[in-house]
Order: sequence, then structure tokens, then C-alpha cells
Amino acid sequence: MKTREKIIYEALSLFSVHGYDAVTIREIASKVGIKESSIYNHFKNKQDILNKIIEETLKRYYSTLENVKVPESEDDNVSELYDNITDDTFLDICTKIFLFYLKDDYISKLRRLLTIEQYGNEEIGETFRYVFIDRVLETQRQVLQKFIDSGRFIQGDAYTMALHFYSPVFLLLYKYDNCPENEEQAIMELKMHVSQYNAIYRRNSIEREERNL
Repeated sequence: MKTREKIIYEALSLFSVHGYDAVTIREIASKVGIKESSIYNHFKNKQDILNKIIEETLKRYYSTLENVKVPESEDDNVSELYDNITDDTFLDICTKIFLFYLKDDYISKLRRLLTIEQYGNEEIGETFRYVFIDRVLETQRQVLQKFIDSGRFIQGDAYTMALHFYSPVFLLLYKYDNCPENEEQAIMELKMHVSQYNAIYRRNSIEREERNL
């Protein structure tokens, strides 16, 4: 791991335990094993380190989506693409994304950091809402609206449907955070939620064919 990467990783580890404001540049440098002044060869200040942490975390997130072959929300044919995904495959995709949020070293620590700091730092609070709430809900809203328009899902408000899907997932992340021994239980509850959600909102193929006649 290069020095710049070590700085990002160790800073995130410290931030996630002690909070952003409580950690100093000196403490980060000490954890990395370099002089305090050396930090500034790579970053302007502590805020710059935090910005790069978020950037790196989002990069890992999008890489995960690509690896599990999630259709892009902007794709006009996203509903048709999901039609070609079996229920078991869809559950597997949801599980992999959930486990990424729960276990990935970067995003799990970032979630803890932003949770700690969101009430005392307005900018961090906005970042928390964007990364873990608003961005996710908007992406899901776009997909669900296309599901509704194509007849894949019943008629309804796409944003509310996104809330209904994501809120339990968000809760499960916090319920099982720091509980690796309960991972199987977490996955079971996630799959039950996804199956129940589909049972409520998704039209079956026969209903869709009749609707399109």
C-alpha cells in the first residue's frame, strides 16, 4: 500500500472510532508512521483527506455494482434487463450489495464516521444524507419508475416504493453492524424482505401480458 493510500485508510479508521473533529493530522501521521509535515505532500488538509475517503468509497461501491452486473438506472431498457434476471439471481445481487455495505472496510467505516459526526458538522451531515440516503433513494426511484411505466410493477409513487424497499435494508445495516456472527441471520432477513416486497409490488408475467393487450 502506497503512503497516500495508507493515509486515507488510517485516517478513516481513526475517524470511524473517534470522530472527524477529534482526530488530528499528527495522530494520522503517527498511525501511518510518517512525519506530520509529510501528510501535506499528499493532502491540503484534513478536509481534503475526508473528501478523498468519500471519493474512494464511492469508487469501490460502483465497482461492486459493476461486478455483480446491476443494470444501470439511466438505461432506458432497465426494466427489460431486470425481466431477464431470475428471482434467485436478484436475491443474490441484493445480498452481495448488502454485504458490501455491511462488511467493506471503507464503506462500513465511512458509515460509522458520518453517523457519529452528522449532528455536529453540517457539511458531514449533508454528505451522510447524500451518500447513504438521497443518492440511493433517487437511483431506486428512477429504476422503479421505469418498472411502473413498463408494467413490471403496479401503479404507485416510485419514490414511496423506494422508501419501502430501502428503509428496512438501511435498518438491517445498523442492526447487524459489528455483529459478524449474525451474518446468516442478516442475509435471511434481507431475503425475506426482498421476497415480500416483490410479492406486494411486482406484477406477474400473465398480468403484464393482459395489461398490454
